[in-house]
Amino acid sequence: MQPHSGEAPSTPPPANPMMPPIGPQVPSKEKNTLGLIGLIVGIVGLILVCIPVVLILGWVLLPIAFILGIVGVAQSGKAKGTSIAAIVVSIVGALAGMIAAFVFFASAVDEALDDALNELELSAPAPAVSGDNEGKSGSEAGSRQNPLPIGETVANEDWEITLGTPREAWAEIAAENQFNDPPEAGMEFWMVPLTATYTGEDTTLPWLDITAEFVGTDNRTYGDECGVLPNDLFDIDELYPGGTIEANVCAAVPAGADGLWSVSTGLLGEPVFFAAP
Repeated sequence: MQPHSGEAPSTPPPANPMMPPIGPQVPSKEKNTLGLIGLIVGIVGLILVCIPVVLILGWVLLPIAFILGIVGVAQSGKAKGTSIAAIVVSIVGALAGMIAAFVFFASAVDEALDDALNELELSAPAPAVSGDNEGKSGSEAGSRQNPLPIGETVANEDWEITLGTPREAWAEIAAENQFNDPPEAGMEFWMVPLTATYTGEDTTLPWLDITAEFVGTDNRTYGDECGVLPNDLFDIDELYPGGTIEANVCAAVPAGADGLWSVSTGLLGEPVFFAAP
């Protein structure tokens, strides 16, 4: 069919190349190089901070990543995504690093404590736990149920210690210092000599490292309350490896009380018990 005469064909007008495009134009943002570098550094820091041998390097990288992320966000006209990601990764890395450090520290403390307890535990040499001592009450020699005889030497990695025969010693203590107070009514001062050889690596103070006490059948422990002693353990100065001391320790105990003497080393050492003859 032919178009009706007098009607023009409906064709769009040609675009005018001089007219600007219709509608708002969103300017494209430039890549944020600092943000990208910060993100990479943060990821590396996050990985390293969880590895014990290189965690220090991880803690160095994470703050750098955080700073780069902050600077990247502050830049105008630059994409913000990588910068924000760098900040987030650095914060997550710091949290992960603190958790990892706590786990490593707790593990190291636990291992060190186990080693310390093993080193502090005094024991008698093998011949002393044979024969009658070994099977008595089914208990280990040196326990309250199976005490060692006075005069038996016990040892660990730091000490070799021998307790001598205990004795009632108020007369000796009074003669040592006129200002010493006598025992209270119903109590007695019992003194026990000890010989100790230091086998550790560093120097030590014997009075700080060795504890000797009386444990009565009343299940109470009685310690040093006797005043100034002759040849007092507290008078012994610093001891070097291989040094040997002879000193006295004392306890105020109920008159006529029956019980055992114990000796231990360090703050956490388990006591070894001795039966007086």
